[in-house]
Amino acid sequence: MKYRLRRAHPRRGSINRTLAKLERADAGRIAEFQERRLRGLVRVAAARSPFYREYFRDSGIDPATIRTLADLPALPLISRLELAERADDFRTMPRRLMWSVRSSGTSGVPIECYRTVNSSVFELAVMERQWSWFGLPANSRRVVLRGSGFASDGTHGPTLVLPWARQLLVSSYHLTPDRIDVIANNIRRFRPDAIEGWPSSIALLAALLRDRNHTIPVRAIITSSELMAPGQRTLMQEVFAAPIVDHYGQTERVAMAGTCEAGGYHVFPHYGIVELLSVAGSNSRWEIVGTSLQNNGFPLFRYRTGDEVRPAAPGPCPCGRAFPLLGVVDGRVEDTFTAVDGRPLPLPSSVVDDLTGLREAQIAQLRPGFFELRVVPGTGFSESRTIAHARRNVAQQFGAGQEVGLRVFDRLPRPRSGKLKTAIVEHAERLRP
Repeated sequence: MKYRLRRAHPRRGSINRTLAKLERADAGRIAEFQERRLRGLVRVAAARSPFYREYFRDSGIDPATIRTLADLPALPLISRLELAERADDFRTMPRRLMWSVRSSGTSGVPIECYRTVNSSVFELAVMERQWSWFGLPANSRRVVLRGSGFASDGTHGPTLVLPWARQLLVSSYHLTPDRIDVIANNIRRFRPDAIEGWPSSIALLAALLRDRNHTIPVRAIITSSELMAPGQRTLMQEVFAAPIVDHYGQTERVAMAGTCEAGGYHVFPHYGIVELLSVAGSNSRWEIVGTSLQNNGFPLFRYRTGDEVRPAAPGPCPCGRAFPLLGVVDGRVEDTFTAVDGRPLPLPSSVVDDLTGLREAQIAQLRPGFFELRVVPGTGFSESRTIAHARRNVAQQFGAGQEVGLRVFDRLPRPRSGKLKTAIVEHAERLRP
């Protein structure tokens, strides 16, 4: 139903026309668009959101004074912990009218957010606009590698066609030498325009295909959620003979950015407003602070994403667009986990994305196939429910035969950097039952 709504929504035409105008606009016209959206969202948030009524009252700021981009820095920053503890208070619409999304991100603090149907339609249109820069049609056929939930119950093989979405799902934990011929044949029959998913999963598929001396040319390789290693990039381009189309975003939907055909990494200013906050102790790293412009059911102003970015290349981008440039986004590198049978496991942090009742969460591999869930309890925490949910997630995403234990902390241990990683590989003599 969600795929059908996004594809057939009556606003798609007007959204696409807006995006086309902004792509040709100068910086002044883009700022006017952002300020118009900002004023409307501030007005709605101040009137309908319990969190923002307190936010404006406690800060002593009249919402009517927030009218331009220059006014935005007057607003207090919003932390991930505030969102984790008070998600419902941010809403301006009933939950039943929105879609819920959950994630632990890279910070180990699980959150739940909501998005309107209109904002989801807008997001798809923004991504399709980026894909068009590389020659991909809006209705492109995509092979998608983002986990394995559909294959966990044994009723499906390693792939599943979603006709309405024009997608062929490929199970990450079925990416093994004994199944690669079946997967490759199914991909060829599907005739994809693009390969889309986590870089670690796409690179694993590419390595298995290369070992069989197979190539599957497509128009584009669409990546997100992880920072790519140079070797992964080279391998994927060798096997799929296509450019890499990377995009950056978050569960909170406050900012989006991505590559263009000229190699620039652009902020998409119609999606959100991006500020760069200096990282303490560094002259070359900034934290991305985002303000959503499209999700009027769950507005977020000056939200600290926790993601850090390096300096952008100097000068305008050769593509000619007036969209701001970003450098490399850091903080999205995860250790590679290993299943009990030796398979590599892409993006293991997804195991804790939908856990609830937690202030912090981390999944650690103690040895192949042996994992420990580490948590700091929050409101509504249940030890039995949490471990049962985590074990289901591990079975769905990693396959049967893994073992998962639980440890409860007052505060999860931090590395020297002070930044908590959601997924880590450690060595231990035994797993706590």
